[in-house]
Amino acid sequence: MYLPARPRILYVGPGEAGPRAPRSPRELPLTDFDSIAAQRPATIEEAIPCMQLALRYFHERNDHRAVFLRAYYIITLNVHAAVHRRGDYENPIFFDRDWVRSQAGYFASLYFQSLTTFDRDPESERAWKIAHKMAEDKTTTVLQDLLLGLNAHINYDLAYGTFLNLRQHGDDAGHLLLPRRKFDHDQVNNILVRSIPQIAETLTRDYGGGITLLRKTLRGLDVVLSGTGLKYYRERVWWSAVSYLTTTDQEEVDLVHQKLNWESAQLAKLIADQSVWSLPVRTIGRAIRKDDFSRITLEVPAAQ
Repeated sequence: MYLPARPRILYVGPGEAGPRAPRSPRELPLTDFDSIAAQRPATIEEAIPCMQLALRYFHERNDHRAVFLRAYYIITLNVHAAVHRRGDYENPIFFDRDWVRSQAGYFASLYFQSLTTFDRDPESERAWKIAHKMAEDKTTTVLQDLLLGLNAHINYDLAYGTFLNLRQHGDDAGHLLLPRRKFDHDQVNNILVRSIPQIAETLTRDYGGGITLLRKTLRGLDVVLSGTGLKYYRERVWWSAVSYLTTTDQEEVDLVHQKLNWESAQLAKLIADQSVWSLPVRTIGRAIRKDDFSRITLEVPAAQ
């Protein structure tokens, strides 16, 4: 169980009142792994350069942990576009954009904290331990790296991040604003679904693995299936966040955390299947992975 402190502000210079606009990935300074893992963005605007920094670090080392983070980065860029009504999101879709901005900060902070999961109890954050260990060992396919990261981040982190954001905004389990928060939560679901084709194309182009070929074979059914799965799990996330809100002491908070730890670990074990039955698929999947990430160019936020 961990209770991160309120994320700190990053990239704020002397005399500035708030975060700077996201910068080009090539403008960001190189850093070490510990500095990357210590990042705690407070808003979506701060999360984007933090992710760019981590992706540059992973790409320069051909680290497979880049796969999930790249997908997460694309989703974050699309949420950022929706928050600021840019690109394909010129029309408003959120009740409270500031709530979504803050939610993205909490969520990203939990991701960066997960990078040091092996420094904590072996029985904690089990879904993250599986995801990061397999990516570091390069024993997975691109699709497995993506799904393992999505599972840990959605089924383990998201409910807690949502709870922290609700608590920060003074929303309790009986608050009349909860239906409005749920609406914005569901709108992010729709952005995730819209991001699926872009994620599949980007991951296949830059990391290999054949996700695009799978999409063509399924003829759009993948969007239906993955979209349905994402919405199902994010619906469960919302009610887990509400469960956190109803807790009255640390013991009850730990109960919710332990439940999510167990559930996300079971799904991670299923995704990480290393049985003889899946060996042919895994062998082909690893064979068509790309090994050199050094020439990858990152997307940037949509212009105003």
